[in-house]
Amino acid sequence: MSKAREVWMVTFESKPYVKVGGLGEVPPNLAVELASLGVNVTIVMPRHGIELDCDEEFRLTHTSICAKVWRGVRFLLLGGGVLDKPGVYDPATMFDKVVKLAQGLRELILRHEDAGLRLPDVIHFHDWHSVYSLLHAKLALEEIGVRTALVYHIHLLTRERVTEDQLRSAGIDLSAEHRIVFRGKAQRVTVSEALQMSRGFAERLGSIESDVFVTVSESYLKVDRDGVLNTLGWDLEEKSAVVYNGTDWEYSKVLKEVLDRHEPALEKEGAGTPPSRSGLRRYLLLRALADMPPGEPKVPDPRIRAWLEERYAPPFLPDGRVEPFRTDGPLAIMTGRVARQKGVDVLADAVPHVLRKLGGAKFLLLLLPVWGGEEYFQQLIDLARDYPENVRVIFGVAPSIYKLAHVAADLSVVPSRWEPFGIAALEAMASGTPVVASEVGGLREIVLDVRKHGAAGTGLHVPPDDPYELAWAITDLLLLMEATNSRNIRLVEEIGDEKLRKRAYGDPLLGEKVRKACMRRVRDEFSWEKSARRALEVYARAINAMELRLP
Repeated sequence: MSKAREVWMVTFESKPYVKVGGLGEVPPNLAVELASLGVNVTIVMPRHGIELDCDEEFRLTHTSICAKVWRGVRFLLLGGGVLDKPGVYDPATMFDKVVKLAQGLRELILRHEDAGLRLPDVIHFHDWHSVYSLLHAKLALEEIGVRTALVYHIHLLTRERVTEDQLRSAGIDLSAEHRIVFRGKAQRVTVSEALQMSRGFAERLGSIESDVFVTVSESYLKVDRDGVLNTLGWDLEEKSAVVYNGTDWEYSKVLKEVLDRHEPALEKEGAGTPPSRSGLRRYLLLRALADMPPGEPKVPDPRIRAWLEERYAPPFLPDGRVEPFRTDGPLAIMTGRVARQKGVDVLADAVPHVLRKLGGAKFLLLLLPVWGGEEYFQQLIDLARDYPENVRVIFGVAPSIYKLAHVAADLSVVPSRWEPFGIAALEAMASGTPVVASEVGGLREIVLDVRKHGAAGTGLHVPPDDPYELAWAITDLLLLMEATNSRNIRLVEEIGDEKLRKRAYGDPLLGEKVRKACMRRVRDEFSWEKSARRALEVYARAINAMELRLP
């Protein structure tokens, strides 16, 4: 099979420059591993108005380009006009940014020699924001007779609509004929005909126009009722592939980062040398929460920050920091965006039920607030105020305690209503923290249920959108972990689930073994190196499919 030596990735966000959600983790981490395997990778993205000291700057007709190199990966950050406005997903500017990114990519392709660039073997487009870029790139490549394979990557289905008027406004010629492969056959169609075949869905259009399209788990591709093929159509199945996401988290490295930051304070608090997990938890809850530095938590959007600050009251402090807990206790954490998808309201409804049985439980929610989530912001603020001995919510980015929370927690909760993959679960498991997760999408594949897998398990599955089942699972897993931590077998008697209770009776060290299974599973199955090798297989497949499309 043909190998990809030169790859471009097109994305709307990417660390280390602009990162809002999980999408911002994938292109850079994948690119770094691909570079280590000998692939030259360039990431193309909007600049979003960030200030940078560019390694190189140049300008095409309508686009300014800031070139940076990060960990062996070249970034081309496109600016000019709306691309220089902040607010990555601001509804007022997002479509215009999508269009300008697409037009900038077209210009990069047509004038690549002026920019000192070599055209790639593969262009890898991420999520719906890149569909217009895919079309512009495809038409430009055919115009100049360059053979480049196109891969389209669905991280999260949005069912975004595309109309002829929108394509025209993006400068795309609806009558332009080009080649696609659909249902195993190469055919020549106009853009208008391809749009009709897509039924007006951006993600279906991207899948039709690509040589191979990718998503992030088998469950999200084929099983979930609202997953990819059940939404876009099973006539796309033969073009589909799966590339799991990964994580660069590894327990010893995470713990070292925590100790580098907190070791003097941990020693003062008597957490042990090295600190025990229970010592880390006590330090986090009673001390570190109180000692977050000024500027944390950081809420990037000033409008959201103002909205929150108007409503903060104890245990919140006026700047978004929180009062520490007064007592230690079994700890559940949750991370991620404040959005309906993530099920933050399901957890909020579950918390009172947990506390009726396990009154000393603590919940620490480290959440990124995004527009559209105001209803949930208020629900979580009310929850923390109603249960000041048990709940803390930190809105925004808090690097001083984020990894500390992961190595201190007894479990992590991922109550998503839908979840293509589930990086939050990987980060928790890499830290030795088992997960209570909705049995949807990638979470179905990442998390192995202890009731079924025993000491090889990594958490518990629950049905989505069910606060009662979620509460019971959180309670039972906290009891299991606390029984192991304290070597108190009597706590096992309180576990409600019979299968889990029997497993715990049969193995007093089950919780400890589950922690080790979490770390082992991430290391063995979900590294970025494995993801990069899967991507290389997809690229080879796409190059072969391109040969069918362009004989």
